[in-house]
This record gives sequence, C-alpha cells and structure tokens, in this order.
Amino acid sequence: MSRASVVSRVDRLELLARVLRDRPGITAGELAADLGVSIRSVFRDLDLLRDRGYPVESARGRGGGLRLRANWGLGRVLLSRDEALCSLLALAIAERTGFPMFTAEVGRARRKLADAFPAVERRRLAPLRERILIGAPASAAVRERYAPPDGAPARALQVAFVEERLVTATYVREDGAVSSRLLEPHVLVINWPAWYVMAYDHLRAAPRTFRLDRFSQVRVETQTFRARPREIAAAFLSTPGVRADRV
Repeated sequence: MSRASVVSRVDRLELLARVLRDRPGITAGELAADLGVSIRSVFRDLDLLRDRGYPVESARGRGGGLRLRANWGLGRVLLSRDEALCSLLALAIAERTGFPMFTAEVGRARRKLADAFPAVERRRLAPLRERILIGAPASAAVRERYAPPDGAPARALQVAFVEERLVTATYVREDGAVSSRLLEPHVLVINWPAWYVMAYDHLRAAPRTFRLDRFSQVRVETQTFRARPREIAAAFLSTPGVRADRV
C-alpha cells in the first residue's frame, strides 16, 4: 500500500508544509518521492498551500528548489484538543464580528486550524459553531454590572457545552436570590462583553437565559442531551429588534 493511500490530503499538506520549512531547496521530485505521490500531485498540493496563504517560493538553477519564505510561521505548535478548539472558536468569532484589521489573515488562520483537526473532530465543529450566536453589544447598564466570570464555573460550562452534558448549577440572580438549577447548555450568546448561556432549565421545564458571570458553582453531570440550538433560541431570535449571527 502506497503512502498516499494511508495519508489523508490534509495530513499530506501539513507534512508538505513542514518539509518545505525544514528542508529549504528540496525539489518537486524529492517531495514526490518522500510523499509517495506523483510530481503532478505535488504541484497541485503546492497550489493549495499558496491558496491557503503559505508563502511557497521556488528558484531555478543550483541552490534553487522549493522553500517557505524565510522567517515565516511559528513552527510546529502542539496544542491540546481543548486549546485548539478554543483557538478555533475565538478566530471564528473574530472573523464574524468583523475584526477591523487582518481580516483575511484571521480567516486563513481559522481554516488552517480547522484542517488540522482529525476528520471526526471536523465533523463536530460545524454543529458547535451553529450553537454560538453574536448579538449587539451589551447595554451600558449591563456593561457597568458585568464582571469576568469565575474560572471554575466557566470551565465546567465549557466542558458541558462541548460534550452536551447536563450541569447542576448554583445561579445568583441580579436581586441576589440564589437557586440550584439542572440545565442543558444548548447555546452561547455574546453581547459583548457579556456572555449568556441559553439552556433548557429542568426546574422551570422551559428554556431560560443565564448570564455567565452569575454562576457561582457548576458541576458537570454524566447525563447527556441532544443539542437543539434552533428550538432553544427560537423565542430569542424572534424578539423584535434582536439580531444575532451564528459563528
């Protein structure tokens, strides 16, 4: 079995970029032999890398060959699954909110990071992005009272949101009333700088919206749920004057 038959196109592109960085001056023939593909496939892959923003350079004659532009890139950065996922979602949010500078670079970085995920994980990303909404900035009153969420509850909600697991949460309302809730975290809503969780509340037997900084304790349960972002967010999105874009 040839190497090309066991290495996916995405993995081959990653390997090609790494070889170009580590072995400047390598020829197309040498790349074809290393990757176990035809020279024509190598040139197609090189065009794909250029389309994705990789600065592939070529030179003729002695000392020529192919290379990535000197001093480009960060090298191989090892990220955990959660680190990569958080980075990907942050880039998607920056892209959707119209980051005023480096817009094209943000999009290319997001696509490269998405391509680096295994195929199974990539199939989970699109539904996850459907569950994150970006609305209008928070009102002055909300901004005045909003505080950065506590790390432990936010981390637990992150795990439950991604893994579609129920949480038992202690929630503090604006008037100071404290309640214990059993929640299914279906949707995240960003009204910058405030973050909200749209969840099915088993206490009320109905969808409810919770501000992230008002959770004091969150415990992730073993029970799972099926994410229903459109159903849970329907009332919110149908409210007059409310506009929210999916990430």
